[in-house]
Amino acid sequence: MVVAAWDIVFAVRASSTRASAIDPRGGGERNRIRTPSAGARGLCAAAALMAALACPDAAAAQSVADFYQGKTVTILVGSDVGGGYDLTARTLAHYLGRHVPGHPNVIVQNKPGASSIAASNYVYEIAPKDGTVIAAVQRPIPFQTLFGDAGVRFDVRKMQWLGSSTNEFGVVVAWHTAPQHTVDDVFKSEMVVGGTGPATDTELFPRAMNHVLGTRFRIVSGYPGQAQIALAMERGEVQGTGNWSFSDIEKGHPDWITDKKIRMLLQLGLTKGASPALRDVPLILDITRNQAERQVFEILMGMKALGRPYFVAPGVPQDRTDALRAAFMATMNDPDFLDEAKRLLGPIDPISGADMQAIISNVYALPGAVIATAREAVRIPGSN
Repeated sequence: MVVAAWDIVFAVRASSTRASAIDPRGGGERNRIRTPSAGARGLCAAAALMAALACPDAAAAQSVADFYQGKTVTILVGSDVGGGYDLTARTLAHYLGRHVPGHPNVIVQNKPGASSIAASNYVYEIAPKDGTVIAAVQRPIPFQTLFGDAGVRFDVRKMQWLGSSTNEFGVVVAWHTAPQHTVDDVFKSEMVVGGTGPATDTELFPRAMNHVLGTRFRIVSGYPGQAQIALAMERGEVQGTGNWSFSDIEKGHPDWITDKKIRMLLQLGLTKGASPALRDVPLILDITRNQAERQVFEILMGMKALGRPYFVAPGVPQDRTDALRAAFMATMNDPDFLDEAKRLLGPIDPISGADMQAIISNVYALPGAVIATAREAVRIPGSN
């Protein structure tokens, strides 16, 4: 909208004229009641309007800061307390507020259930769409619409992704008393692994390997998180896990590596990890037998690039989404955050919200036949 300066001045002058009144008790000009404050208010309004018209970007930025000032932003974690997703979100919460305009307070709440589908549904459908609720979900969530899992009431292509804190590759792990010494043994005998839900990495990847490659994982589901699976390994309830983030092992159980309490049988990712402990551990893409199998696992391992994903609902205003995206990446480069992350989380290898959005769009644009094969590979037994 273009407003001429003389139109604004005219409006102010008119306001100033209307602001004076005649005392009904008479007295003419001597008793005329002057109210210059009304005219002053008009001048202030005009000046503010002219400033807003001259600097619309500044006005918009100020509105984001005004909105967040004094507010509390909740990071809703779709996993149980104590796991890698939870710890990452809590570390992020310590520093995110300093980079959001208005510097809101940031807290963390947990809403585990259905492999983060419950938290995703809540943020997508029910939570306030004003930028005060951020979802921290498990990495398969960006692919749930692709796979058509039951209970999904969101479209990941419409979510506004803020970013991911790391490229999180995993490993297939066997406890040191288990009969499996190499990945070849998983093709020869049954390996009992713990699972945290049908749509989580701990079940999705071994199920896909069974279907596509012919491995013999038997999944025992129902564990709240990876920490509980680790305890079950120690107790002899299960022989290992079909996926465990290597950074979580390095930070949580480094002695299990040095003392050889665990055997790492297979790397799960698009590229091999750099740790010397993984030097002789094969990559899943290297054990595929043909191009079709490789394409399936390239899709599935693409999830690892989005290791710790965060999003806000589609209805959140764009300026606030942009501010949260910028704040997320600024936090990823915050020296204080990086220092704490180094001690608690392991390497930080972030990806921006815009890049996440592009990766997801590209995956959903793959040929139907490739997607159908991948969907069948991870299909939950008994589901449609």
